[in-house]
Amino acid sequence: MIALGACLDKKEICLALGQGGARCLAHIGVLQIFQEEGIRVKKISGTSAGAIVGAVYSETEDAFETEERFRTLLGSRAYERSGLNNLKDHNVNGVNFWEQITTRIRGMIALNLAQSKLGVLQNNNYKECLKILIHGNDFTHLKIPFSAMATDLLSGYSVEITSGDIITALNASSAIPGFFPPVPWKEYLLVDGAVCCPVPVEHCRSNETDITVAVHVPAAINSDYWPENALDIMVRAEEINMRNLDQVKTSRADIKIFPDTKDVSWNEMHRLDEMVASGRAAARDALPQILKTLALRTRQRTESSTPSDSPLFDECHKYFIRL
Repeated sequence: MIALGACLDKKEICLALGQGGARCLAHIGVLQIFQEEGIRVKKISGTSAGAIVGAVYSETEDAFETEERFRTLLGSRAYERSGLNNLKDHNVNGVNFWEQITTRIRGMIALNLAQSKLGVLQNNNYKECLKILIHGNDFTHLKIPFSAMATDLLSGYSVEITSGDIITALNASSAIPGFFPPVPWKEYLLVDGAVCCPVPVEHCRSNETDITVAVHVPAAINSDYWPENALDIMVRAEEINMRNLDQVKTSRADIKIFPDTKDVSWNEMHRLDEMVASGRAAARDALPQILKTLALRTRQRTESSTPSDSPLFDECHKYFIRL
């Protein structure tokens, strides 16, 4: 009767994991709660760091193993060599984090532009980090259907990657323009998927009746802001543009989860524990709505289908045949 009960009360969702750098570590906490509550993820689509978390979970189907792989990455030499660890928050001689970052970025961009490079950091070092997180080479070894979103610089449109080399796909999906060089793939020249599709709700759905859950981890916008120069204004305008695009994309999901990302910046990976805890809390708060939506959708499917047309009927029929 346990198998029959599971047949009649399937808890399945399709998941869209939004961009956000280190804030995407909150996705791990959300997945842990789903795992503990027996909510199966039917399909995952992710953007940028959200794609990385989604791919690791699609490979392991274990949110706790996913967390451990990120811990392993943070303690690795590959992570040190990537250059990302050098941007970690430090407050030295009264200079705050963002002043350090702005100074570093300006210097690095100026130097690299003079040398005609396409990115501040190197894809090869970054790929070594991705290989610590992902142990297979191809989409075919993933246990859960998965897609990574990227942006094509040539056409200006988003590109959904669902096959081929998984490391290349994740590199492309998270290739922050100006930081990492664009990634050639087929006829495309790809950069970070967040440029076009920061929260890929429309890509995570398998069919019309699927329940979509979007996890949104945007950067906080400081209301005490006042620009000091043209670069400040350009960065602020891009933040506002991205925030609004995020909201439009997220609104298309049946259920939205908004972990408290506090003041975590995109590169503060060392705040893993905070983000996992935040994701867990947000997912726990969303559980009543998720379970209610699942029950309602199951009832609608049952009422709108004849027994022979119903997916639930087919599965239960197979169950009785095995008896």
